[in-house]
Amino acid sequence: MPYVDVAPGVRMAYEDRGTGCPLVFVHGWGGSGDVWDYQVLDLADRFRVITVDLRGHGASDKPWGDYGYATFCADLATLMRELSLEDVTLVGWSMGGHIGLKFVQTIGAPVARLVLTGSGPRFLQAADAPYGGPEDSAQALCDAVRFSRVETIQGLYGRNFHRTDLAPTRDWMIRIGLQVPAFVGLKSFEALLAEDLRPGLADLTIPVAVFCGRHDEIWDPRWSEAAAKDIPGASLTYFENSGHVPFIEDAPPGAPLWPSSSPVADFITGG
Repeated sequence: MPYVDVAPGVRMAYEDRGTGCPLVFVHGWGGSGDVWDYQVLDLADRFRVITVDLRGHGASDKPWGDYGYATFCADLATLMRELSLEDVTLVGWSMGGHIGLKFVQTIGAPVARLVLTGSGPRFLQAADAPYGGPEDSAQALCDAVRFSRVETIQGLYGRNFHRTDLAPTRDWMIRIGLQVPAFVGLKSFEALLAEDLRPGLADLTIPVAVFCGRHDEIWDPRWSEAAAKDIPGASLTYFENSGHVPFIEDAPPGAPLWPSSSPVADFITGG
């Protein structure tokens, strides 16, 4: 697996496959680039598909230190610069989409298009937006990560899925989540809870597509709707048979997994 140095003594792992317009895929909390396996299979014959392991996740280095969104965004900017990427489509799932929003609000280029999957501008409820978990639940959520890491990851990843026929895939994702050290999980989760990116949505000028599973129990779909409403020109696509992972679930029960990549390709090409 190749690496790029994103800070002194800190390497970020990534995979780079295919040629053409570059797509950078960013996983969610406790994930890794491996979660995009079906997208690589489906898209690398038409695009340059780059999957990353955020610092602290997967095969990337796991230093003690900061795991805030500014750090994650700086790492992504370094990767894109080192790979000489231009005209990038950034595809982010869950926390990865949240980080993607932060990136386009604070750094911008070379990202030219953004795809949010199971994500939005905020995770918890707000006084003017009763979506997601109550704001006063933040400490309890952090305590769950701090004191019951394994059980919390198992519970969260179990709730990722709406379909009931994907238990082996669920267990595979749990194993990925357990690669993340407790301190990384806690610090990155605290960062996720703290970020409210609504104020910058109306200023975005790049094309944005919002994908959402109809039965998402992790990131309240109303936050996806809010993103699509507040970002000028953004589109919203619901996947009716999916929970938090429509890029894996979007197929009738018992059918071969359909990776939901065609909507990504259509968004990029205007199809």
